Amino acid sequence: MTRIELDGVEKTFGSDQVVAGVDLTMPDGELTVLLGPSGCGKTTTLRMIAGLEQLSGGELRFDGQRMNEAPPERRRVGMVFQSYALYPHMTVAANLSFGLASRPNRGPRRRAKAQERARVLEIARLLEIDHVLDHRPRELSGGQRQRVALGRALIREPDVFLLDEPLSNLDANLRERMRMELARLHAELPITTVYVTHDQGEALTLADQLVVMHEGRIRQAASPALVYDRPADTFVAGFLGSPGMNLWTVPAAGPGGAGDRGDVRLASELLAMHGVGTEATTVGIRPEHLELVRGEPGLAARVRCQVRVVENLGSHLLVHAALASEPGSAVVVKLDVGSGVRRGDRIELGAREDHVHLFDLETTRRLEPAGRGGAVVVVAGDGAREAAGAR
Repeated sequence: MTRIELDGVEKTFGSDQVVAGVDLTMPDGELTVLLGPSGCGKTTTLRMIAGLEQLSGGELRFDGQRMNEAPPERRRVGMVFQSYALYPHMTVAANLSFGLASRPNRGPRRRAKAQERARVLEIARLLEIDHVLDHRPRELSGGQRQRVALGRALIREPDVFLLDEPLSNLDANLRERMRMELARLHAELPITTVYVTHDQGEALTLADQLVVMHEGRIRQAASPALVYDRPADTFVAGFLGSPGMNLWTVPAAGPGGAGDRGDVRLASELLAMHGVGTEATTVGIRPEHLELVRGEPGLAARVRCQVRVVENLGSHLLVHAALASEPGSAVVVKLDVGSGVRRGDRIELGAREDHVHLFDLETTRRLEPAGRGGAVVVVAGDGAREAAGAR
């Protein structure tokens, strides 16, 4: 297995900086997911690791060895692209064994035919495509073609496995099944893996380390649970989650020291705990953490709004509302199907202390309660690494 290190890695195309000073370590045997919107630099970063793009600055290391100038064939990587890139005139077996024929072996360049056949069958069984070895790509389903593409990369016994949005061409049901297959595959073959996607479900399901990128920079790198529960800034808070986190600006100077913008009110104890004085702050609450207020004491935040649209999704209601005094504002909440909320209702929502997130209005960075420390959170901007404890 291989430890990958990116130290101040940059990539420019002409005057455009696509990747800007990325510092990141991808541990041995772990699956690192690069997640972000289109154009954030995640695929370019993957291609630099593969050797398909040259670095404009910084250093790339595999197990401490500089790889900036190493050609792709020396990096011992297996790569699966968004397009399956299978040879249409070859059978599945031939597509798989082609990787063995072109692999730079440590010993003889080509293995004996018997060894090749054994290796092809081994990989085919692992991916459950051994019954279609005599088929050609046009005779396969989308999922089977994706498995062949995975197998062609794995059969080379790579030290690093790189996947660039490998499931994006599949329909929703098949994509979900293949996601589970990839999780199983990584558990059985713990190869250092870098996975690029814009799909949050894939990222949260598969990642050991989740890296959120935006405008060529890393906004946060941590475990999926930490990134979801404690987003490093307002970009991560709004981007991760479906729907994303509700965000409002709230002035802190109110009666009794409470934050109050009329329809959004924060408890004074919550603000004091986060060191917020008289300045305004950004408050964030995820849709699933808002609840209908029915006289419960101890809520750290309260929101008054008017319902605009109610979506019944079977397992829950997705309620779209607006702050009561600001018709153009947005509030999204997930409620039980039996909550009885209807379009036009005026409702009050609340959230408990552990589910209310505060962010600095100027820097957009997360504000932590006093005395909390522990896990590393990477924040864009000055490249600092902040100590912040798991919630």
